[in-house]
Amino acid sequence: MDIDWGFALVLSGISLTSAVAAVFVLPFLPRRARNAAAETQGDMVLLFDGEHLVDATPDGRRFLAGGPKGLTDWQRFCALIVPRFPGFPERMERLPKDGSALLAEAGGEAQLTAVWLDGVIRLTLQMPRFSDPAGGLTDAQSLAALTAELETLRDVVEAMPTPAWQRDEKGGVAWANSAYLDIVRGRHDDGQIVWPLPVLFSQDQGETGSPRRQAIDIGAERDRWFDCVSVETHGASLHFALPADATVRAETALRNFVQTLTKTFAELPIGLAVFNRTRELVLFNPAMSDLFNLEPEFLTGRPTLLNLLDRLRETRMMPEPKNFRSWREQILRLERDACDGVYSDTWTLPGGQVYRVTGRPHPDGAVAFLFEDISTEMSMTRRFRSEIETGQAVIDSLPEAMVVFSSAGILTLSNSAYAELWGEDPRLVMGTTDIADATAQWRAQCLPSPSEAGAELPRRIRQREAWSCELVRRDGQRLDCHLKPIAGGCMLVEFRPSARTEASDTPAVSRASSG
Repeated sequence: MDIDWGFALVLSGISLTSAVAAVFVLPFLPRRARNAAAETQGDMVLLFDGEHLVDATPDGRRFLAGGPKGLTDWQRFCALIVPRFPGFPERMERLPKDGSALLAEAGGEAQLTAVWLDGVIRLTLQMPRFSDPAGGLTDAQSLAALTAELETLRDVVEAMPTPAWQRDEKGGVAWANSAYLDIVRGRHDDGQIVWPLPVLFSQDQGETGSPRRQAIDIGAERDRWFDCVSVETHGASLHFALPADATVRAETALRNFVQTLTKTFAELPIGLAVFNRTRELVLFNPAMSDLFNLEPEFLTGRPTLLNLLDRLRETRMMPEPKNFRSWREQILRLERDACDGVYSDTWTLPGGQVYRVTGRPHPDGAVAFLFEDISTEMSMTRRFRSEIETGQAVIDSLPEAMVVFSSAGILTLSNSAYAELWGEDPRLVMGTTDIADATAQWRAQCLPSPSEAGAELPRRIRQREAWSCELVRRDGQRLDCHLKPIAGGCMLVEFRPSARTEASDTPAVSRASSG
């Protein structure tokens, strides 16, 4: 009896010791050993033979179906797993040697187990169960809503017309959408895609959130332009490439147009200065520096309109103002009239140069000023005016009445003796009297002649014939009229007092002769 009780006590001690050992040792056993018999209901199992999926659980097939389209089974699985399990490609390369691998999700509770089975890879993805705040499992409706939302987000990303991708810690492409994959296919003649995906865009993306323009080769000897934007979210780096081909073409066309205008403006002798809406100099040509002796460094420094005019006033390259108040009023009038498109002035500089200044409004509140050196033109105008005045004074000093008709038959020149003889100075209405008007005035003040010399005058003048005749004024004065063709198709008509002595009782007689 004593032996039996002792034996029972020994058995009880062994059982108690085993239970305690199990309680303390079980947590330290590998998870793989504890789950070696079978996976839980939420696990996904997939078997891969190279790039091909051999078999998978229903959950595993649904999971794989959410990967990017157009890839092999293995590439789609990598595209889904790499963003969540860093180091997955490296561990898979060593799997034939290691035999197995266990990876933990970055920032999550999922685990991925890989086993090498004579060339076949067995992957087990253990996903955490969704729980509500009370600790229970989530209901089927909430799970269905989350699944539907996930599918919607996947569809949106895949349907995006712009490339989107995610990079891993080493800078490789861990995930990409269909638009990115289409570019990868276009760069290969056979349209094949290899994994890991090539990096199409450079690592330097600029500051987060700020776009950086970049061109990539898409084959067929042409490039495509994109504005790349990087976004950091939940420790991951997401990148987006917005197409910028149309913008680049527009900018190129605008740049070429501006270069053409710049080359054209550079050859112009007229100074051009364009000020923006804040009145800063944004465009000028070399003539500005030549006309006003301004340094290119000053012009390229984007001076304001007031600063430029101050510099011109200091260097005596604009009319000297009488006082500062009038100077300010002149500047205000210049800017106001230029905005209205009516500013035009002639600047006579202290050095003797004469500039014509014109202000014109431009779109968006800009103003353009044109500075033209008209010193030579003004000098020639003054010289011509002086020559004309001298010539007029010379013919005014002659005693004979003289008048000149242009080739078009317009009275263009006469002297004081002509105005005194016929009682009207055509210089007061220069350019409006023609041959018919002038000859009608002569005939009205003369007696009719038997030879109708007065009626012949208009025809003879128009035919530019050298001709002479005698006219008798109603006051009895006899005049010798001489027609002479001169240069430029003009006709000179000269009236001189006749040398003949008229008999007091003989009626006035006119004579005409060719000469």
